[in-house]
Amino acid sequence: MGRRSVTQKEIAQQVGVSIATVSRALNDQPGVSPELRARILEAARDMGYSPNASARSLVTARTHCIGYIGYRYGFVLPPDLRSCNVASRVLEGIDEELSRHGYHMLATYVDQEAMKGTSTPNAVLQGRVDGLIMDGPALYPRFILQLRSMGFPIVLVDNMLSETPIDCILCDNEGGAYQAVKHLIDRHQHRHIIFLSGPAEWFSSRERAAGYRRALEEAGLEPRIVFMSNTVVETGRQAMLTALEEYPDLTAVMAVNDATAIGAIQACRQMGRVVPDDVAVVGFDDEPWAQIHSPPLTTVRIFWHEMGAQAARRVVDLIERPHSAPVRISLATELVVRGSCGCSKENYSL
Repeated sequence: MGRRSVTQKEIAQQVGVSIATVSRALNDQPGVSPELRARILEAARDMGYSPNASARSLVTARTHCIGYIGYRYGFVLPPDLRSCNVASRVLEGIDEELSRHGYHMLATYVDQEAMKGTSTPNAVLQGRVDGLIMDGPALYPRFILQLRSMGFPIVLVDNMLSETPIDCILCDNEGGAYQAVKHLIDRHQHRHIIFLSGPAEWFSSRERAAGYRRALEEAGLEPRIVFMSNTVVETGRQAMLTALEEYPDLTAVMAVNDATAIGAIQACRQMGRVVPDDVAVVGFDDEPWAQIHSPPLTTVRIFWHEMGAQAARRVVDLIERPHSAPVRISLATELVVRGSCGCSKENYSL
């Protein structure tokens, strides 16, 4: 029969001190005299004390787990491409960085119905995480603030609240869209360019639309924006069919992300419009499959892995320094020129 585990309470009774004092001594924390610390460590050794992760968590109130909450967008890609999406690269960056700090990750996803309700993700309710990383522009501000009110350190990825300061990791959405549209105008002389936008309330949609508008206004051109309820392939296809009917003179498309850009290309093929000869298409994200699409997709690269790593570093920092001021970190983007904008193979790199 195995030996019964010795508890910190029993050590405290043996030495004649509080459980908190035993915990400080066993976790190398200040507030215990050298003599008393030595007595506690000696008693723990003599009694065969062997701490486990769950026992340490109960005393220190630390689980060394970080919760990841993403949004369930629904069908986005064919099955053979789903493992190459944005979320997986963010998660890889988070997981690698957390491991360096001795933390683990628990991931869950919510949809609109889950955010409308009053339920809280199980990992949060059960006290299994020390902090949260919340990823994506579709997460409702009310939902974010509900979790924040519970006292958890929270870092947002690809999202920012308009009124409440909260830590967030972003990319240069406006600058990336501006650069892409300027390429369509300056390099390819397009004058009728539409923007396929996600919901107007999404932060990234607003920022990318601002870059699109700025480029067109500088060129004296009229902005044309088609809003979508979601940013998946099918909504991109449907929005492009609407745009082709409403703006028959359009010659170029700036899509809010790569998935909707693919949907736009599908719609062009459906309507007999050749990409890029009749319509140039540019995306945003630089999904891993963008370079092997036909035609290869010109897009704006986001460094998602680094965004995930930055979020992990920041949430750990908030746990260690809970009263630090909120920060907003914005990473640069990069225009990746391929074939869907009309550049020849000699002018773009795979």
